[in-house]
Amino acid sequence: MDLSEIKTITQAKQGDKLALLALYDQYLPLFKKLCRNRADYSNVLEVDDLLQECFLALESATNSYSFEREASFKTYLYSCVKWHLTRVIAKHSNVTENQLTLILQIKKFRENYEKQHGCMPDNALVMREFFISRDYLRELDILKELKVTSIDVPIGENNESTLAELLPGVTDLEEKTVKRLSIAEFWEILNDVLLPAECEVIKLFYLDNLTVAKIAENTGDTEKQVRQLQQQALKKLRMRKKIKEII
Repeated sequence: MDLSEIKTITQAKQGDKLALLALYDQYLPLFKKLCRNRADYSNVLEVDDLLQECFLALESATNSYSFEREASFKTYLYSCVKWHLTRVIAKHSNVTENQLTLILQIKKFRENYEKQHGCMPDNALVMREFFISRDYLRELDILKELKVTSIDVPIGENNESTLAELLPGVTDLEEKTVKRLSIAEFWEILNDVLLPAECEVIKLFYLDNLTVAKIAENTGDTEKQVRQLQQQALKKLRMRKKIKEII
């Protein structure tokens, strides 16, 4: 650190709000990057909300920082803000702190691998790198897309249907409850009601928005088999009373 930054930190530690704001402005690009990478994992917090949390984390980190530390202030602050944002986001979403940390680590690993090799790593490589099972990797890949989703939004191959059409009695539900249905909750419903093959096809259709041909390519089935699995799954979803109870 240069002398000016040491002076600013010292003043902030003594309660100087202008000094604290100066540190916030100095590290704002870092805060924005951390917030953009994490905003999608919360059902209720936007980037601006997370930036406010960064300010709180900055104030705490400034007060607890010691100039005798081996780590620089920037390194210490980075660690404190990451930890604070992870806790805040986990509190306001269906993703635990450990899951969010692993999701972000896997995302960074995939991005770095693509830069080095020109292609994304396959799932087997990711599983070996992080010592996780195929099922858990799939769960994390679903959770990383976690957002509050209105089931009235058009979905599917040609946007010809909505998520509401999968669920019985949806018009009788309170609008607030309907709009709080998240991808993770929907995935939980699928796993509870459908066979694994049916579950995978529905996920690829309505969460990944793939075509029949692309799904057949991914699953190894024929296009006719994919359509049969889709129809079987939709029939089960419409008839299963338990879906109403979950929502």
